[in-house]
Amino acid sequence: MGREVWLTVTGEQKDADGRRDRNSTQIRAWYERREDKHIFEYRERDPQSGAVTDSRLVFSAVHCSIERKGAVSTKMRFWPEKETECMYETGFGSIPMKLFTKRLAMREVGSNFHGRVVYDLHLQGGDPMECAVTVKAEPVK
Repeated sequence: MGREVWLTVTGEQKDADGRRDRNSTQIRAWYERREDKHIFEYRERDPQSGAVTDSRLVFSAVHCSIERKGAVSTKMRFWPEKETECMYETGFGSIPMKLFTKRLAMREVGSNFHGRVVYDLHLQGGDPMECAVTVKAEPVK
């Protein structure tokens, strides 16, 4: 059985020149636990264009996936110490990406969930960027 949660997703990037970027969003999401998987689904609407993107995050002790469909689309798969390939689809075209997962961690504290993926991102053969995605979920009260 699922429930609504407040989901905070924070993305961090550091490029080869040391420049850092960080963005964070908090949104209501649907959460379900199926065996060892923590599944979060939510919908985002771009405030300027009104375009909708549906997202699905899945965490387990050994794997994480991030899927987005809509204004931007991608399927990112993370396995510790493995490289995966994916595409980032936008209205302007497709960008091939390679991901090398350095670390994957998750924990539950009471009814709260915390997950983090640390990875290197390679865009079209350029210098890798150090990236991280942090997910925090807490019940809607």
